[in-house]
Amino acid sequence: MSVRKDGKYAVVGTKWGTTGTVLVDVSDSSSPKQVHYLGNSNDAPNLDVKFDSRNGLYHRAIEKTWSGNFEIVDYGFSAGTPTNPTVVGSVSDGKSHNVRPHPTKPVLYTMNYGLESNGFDVYDVSDPTSPRKLGEYGPQGAGHDINVDPERDLLCCAYQSGQFIGFIIYDVSDPRNPTEIGRFDYTKRKSYDEANVGEEAFGAAHHGHFDPRRELLVLGDERPQGVPGGKHVFDIGWKNGSLKNPVPVGFTVSPNARRMEDEYAERFDWTGHHFDIVPKGEATLVASADWHEGVVVYDITDPTTPTPVDRYRTDDGVSDIRVNDEVAQLGKAPMAWKTEYNEERDFIVATDTFTGLYTFELTS
Repeated sequence: MSVRKDGKYAVVGTKWGTTGTVLVDVSDSSSPKQVHYLGNSNDAPNLDVKFDSRNGLYHRAIEKTWSGNFEIVDYGFSAGTPTNPTVVGSVSDGKSHNVRPHPTKPVLYTMNYGLESNGFDVYDVSDPTSPRKLGEYGPQGAGHDINVDPERDLLCCAYQSGQFIGFIIYDVSDPRNPTEIGRFDYTKRKSYDEANVGEEAFGAAHHGHFDPRRELLVLGDERPQGVPGGKHVFDIGWKNGSLKNPVPVGFTVSPNARRMEDEYAERFDWTGHHFDIVPKGEATLVASADWHEGVVVYDITDPTTPTPVDRYRTDDGVSDIRVNDEVAQLGKAPMAWKTEYNEERDFIVATDTFTGLYTFELTS
C-alpha cells in the first residue's frame, strides 16, 4: 500500500488468493472510494506497490512464484487515466519482494530477497516505458525493504537472512549510485531464540524509517513464530551513535505480545510489521500495522523508552466478509498489514488482510 504525496490517492497491492492492484480515492478521508482495479494477465498477486514521485505513475512488484519482476502502471501520466490505467513498462529478469521509488528523482530501488542475489537493484525509470537497470548493491542475502530520506540523502536497507542480517545505511546524494556509510550486524547481538518476550533481541530485520526531526532510525523486526519481533530505536547521531556506527537505545514489542506457535494460523500474530513515523507537535509517534494487534500507536518521544499508547482493532465488519481459503488460513482478524502517514493532509492510511483499507486521524 502507498499514499500519494498530496494525499489524494492510495494504491493497494494483493496477496493470498487475490491479484492485481486497486487505486482508491481518499480525498475525502471519511469516505474512500475505489477508482480502478487493474489485474494481471497471469493472475499474479502484486505484493508491494508504490507511487512514483511523478503523479500518474505507480510501481508494483510481482509475487515471487509468478513470472516477472515488476511493472510500471500509468494512471494519468501519459497513456492511462485513473479509471483506465495501463501497464507501460516492465522488467522480467530477477525478482523483487518490495520496491521503493526515490521520493524526488526518477529512480527505483527494488529488493531482490533471494539468498544468492545482492540486496537491491537500482533502475533508471526516467522513461517509464523502458526501465533501465543501473546496478546491484549490498551483500548477498534476503534484502527485505528500503526507505529513503531525501532531505538527508540517506537510504536504509534491511536484510532478513543470508550472508548478512541487519541493516545498512547508504549515502544517496547520487540516487543512481548508493554508497555505503555504515551497517549494524544483528548476528553480533542477542538473538530472539535466546530471549524472552519483551526482552531486547535482534533478528529478521524487516524495514526501517528515519526520524524526520531527529538523528534516529526506527527499525522493525518480523518473525513468523517463537518470540515475536519488536521495534528498535537506533541513535545515528542523536547522542553517541552515528551513521557509520548506529547504537541501539530503545526497544518495544506490541502491547499483547506473546510467543507464537508453529501452527499456520498463529504465524506472525504478535510480531511487528509495516509502520510509519508521525511527528505530532512536540511528540514523535509510530503508527504500526502489527498483524493480530491491528493498528498500534507507539510514543517514541523519549527514544530510550518507546511505549505503546493506543490501539485499534482493524476487524470492522469481518463477520459480513466472506474471505477466500488462503486468507482464512491466517486465522482470525485483525491481521493489519501496513500503515502510512501522509504529512500533507495529516492522516494515516492502513490496510488489513481481512477487512481492507482504513483511514485514521490522531486527535491528541
